[in-house]
Amino acid sequence: MRDYKFCVNTNLFGEDRHVRHFLNLFKSKKKSKTRPGGLSPEELKKRVNEIGKGKKVNIVRVQYDGTPEDHPIAVQILAIRDDYFTGNIVNVERSIKQELDEKLVYVKGGGGSIDFYFNDGDIQSIEEDIDETIINEMNDDQILEILDALDLNESVIISYYDKHKGGVMNGTGELVEKNVAEKTFKIRLNLLNDIELDEPKTVSLCLDTDSVLDLEVVI
Repeated sequence: MRDYKFCVNTNLFGEDRHVRHFLNLFKSKKKSKTRPGGLSPEELKKRVNEIGKGKKVNIVRVQYDGTPEDHPIAVQILAIRDDYFTGNIVNVERSIKQELDEKLVYVKGGGGSIDFYFNDGDIQSIEEDIDETIINEMNDDQILEILDALDLNESVIISYYDKHKGGVMNGTGELVEKNVAEKTFKIRLNLLNDIELDEPKTVSLCLDTDSVLDLEVVI
């Protein structure tokens, strides 16, 4: 039987030169290929950190030829890492439905979270989403005047901004508690964003910390 001898040429450190070169290919960092019109990784990372965690933003992505996508993605920034940030897709109506029954999964309308890597180079712009409705909110004196005139258990229509859901909530319900001096009140809602609630939901609002856009009596 013929004997076979295997011989490997090694350098002084006992490592094959070709093997070392091959393995080094996997150690190189992923390079950014910024698309035309897209933000550089450094610009995007700086912008995201300026906006900060917990903020709702609109993201416009670009295709490979630099054409921006038709509709921006609305997300709430959940976390900011060294290489990427995570955004939760904002859909107020979907969130309300999930609260009604946590066992149900509502696919329609989207939802979930996405990781956006800075090196992908496919984001043209990212801007904090400030609902223009909030800019036109009623001032405290107007709200307090209406509250003072309202009786408890009176039917009302209210519009307010929910910080946790990142959207405007429009509801119908009853005024169950008020303190004009403290600028606080509670409303028991049975209809929220055109969704009829199985069980009434009571929301507590304070004019010093919450944005109340509108408050009216149901006629």
